[in-house]
Amino acid sequence: MNVTIRAYKYKELDKHRQFKVAVWLDEWPIDYEDENGEIHWECFTDMTNEDVAEHCEANEYLFNKFGEPIHHLIKN
Repeated sequence: MNVTIRAYKYKELDKHRQFKVAVWLDEWPIDYEDENGEIHWECFTDMTNEDVAEHCEANEYLFNKFGEPIHHLIKN
């Protein structure tokens, strides 16, 4: 049986759904090292919309119309 699911890229979602995506991504914040060698964490909800969009694009994340991740359902 085949099922068709409409998938959306981050930029195609409205602002409310984009925020939901950023909250989901906050489960895995990005760590980085500053010039003093100290490790810091950055949450996606603190990033610019463009930075979150680039992260989603780079990782090929896709979402349903509610902003829930569905990229794991896609089979090539």
